[in-house]
Amino acid sequence: MMSADLPLPNGRWRSALRLLMLPALFHAAAVGAQQAGSPLVTQHQLQVIEMRLERVERVLDSGVLTEMLQGVDQMQNEIRQLRGKLEQTENELRILREREEQRFARIGERLSYLEGGFEYEPPATDEVPPVVPDDWLAGPEEQDAYEEAFERLMAGEHEEAIGMLEAFVERHPEGVFTANAIFWLGEAKYAVGEYEGALIDYAAVREHYPESDKAPDALLKQGYAYFELGQVDPARQALNQVLEEYPGTTLSRLAQDRLRRLDAP
Repeated sequence: MMSADLPLPNGRWRSALRLLMLPALFHAAAVGAQQAGSPLVTQHQLQVIEMRLERVERVLDSGVLTEMLQGVDQMQNEIRQLRGKLEQTENELRILREREEQRFARIGERLSYLEGGFEYEPPATDEVPPVVPDDWLAGPEEQDAYEEAFERLMAGEHEEAIGMLEAFVERHPEGVFTANAIFWLGEAKYAVGEYEGALIDYAAVREHYPESDKAPDALLKQGYAYFELGQVDPARQALNQVLEEYPGTTLSRLAQDRLRRLDAP
């Protein structure tokens, strides 16, 4: 088949097509003549061959073949564009994996904070939180506001962090970092003893963002907040739910530790 990248002028197509079709047409005419008992191709059969060639030439002149070749070029361009988008998607997934790996690497540092010690030493500013491409995950204003509020919380400025996180959630109710912001808002309230307010925020994370990576932590901290309020039964229920849903994890170990404190005399 002729390459779509090297189209021939219509005149050359007609000449080439004649050369390709004439043997087949003459062969068909000869077969017909032999079947009719004549060894020669008749004038009438030659006229039929010429009429067929003229019909083919009219198709070429109408631009149908050219349009078909252009359609092939267009499909090839679309395939190249799809391949480019696929490579971009693969790159974005790689960035997400790297971001999650950074987050898991810092889980150990956050455990003391989750356990209620609040002696968390934040890493360098350029590591909190992991950098994410703004052009496809979050706008610069949203990410800057989230980072500033998060840094205040990690620095122990809980009241300031509460105000900033509440403002962030109000400005970005469906933002990329909204689930995280609500969780950290609950953490800030927990840190200053506002356990009932913290419970509301933890429940909001679990209800509205069940797929968030903060949802498991929010369940654990619900148990902690109920414990601090002296509500033993809800605390035990939340902590046992952690054991059921996340067995063999650090969260389950923390839940077991708090359950032992509940059962201690």
